[in-house]
Amino acid sequence: MNRLWIAVLGFFTVTVFASGAAITCTGGAQVITIPEDSTEASTVLTCPGFTLSPTVAGQAAIFRDPDGSLSDFVLLANVSGAAQFTFVSDLETGPPLTLPPNPILQTVTEPTPFIVVATSTTGSQLQFTFTSDVNESPTGPSETIQVAPIPEPATLTLAGLGGLLVLIGCYRGRRRVNQ
Repeated sequence: MNRLWIAVLGFFTVTVFASGAAITCTGGAQVITIPEDSTEASTVLTCPGFTLSPTVAGQAAIFRDPDGSLSDFVLLANVSGAAQFTFVSDLETGPPLTLPPNPILQTVTEPTPFIVVATSTTGSQLQFTFTSDVNESPTGPSETIQVAPIPEPATLTLAGLGGLLVLIGCYRGRRRVNQ
């Protein structure tokens, strides 16, 4: 199947399932919890200014129950300069899900998380961790999406240098006290 048809099917799937809750990513650390049998049927998370790599966009990650049946899936797309994730879950009282028409990037067994990274035009990155059916009680969150910034190498270098300077200062201060 050529890429155009895959894109059309992906767009159709996103359009059909995008009727649920819409959430906009702030670009910083976030934890989004979705209670069991509520908006979990379809939740759309959009992160303006961040995009997925071309090898990931247009694909899906699927979650399987321990018995192997399809439980949930995440559609991965770049839409108008934004990374867009459509999290689709089966409802405990609804019909079973069918596989999305998108190519499958990864299959995980619940409660194992699915992790993907999006990058901004400035090079900063966000890590998205999707977990499914960790807590299936009617009062607790069932699905969780965690968004976390990935520190840039320069930031890590500066933090390491700062830590080293603090250690040197403590060592020198201790040496003076002992003299």
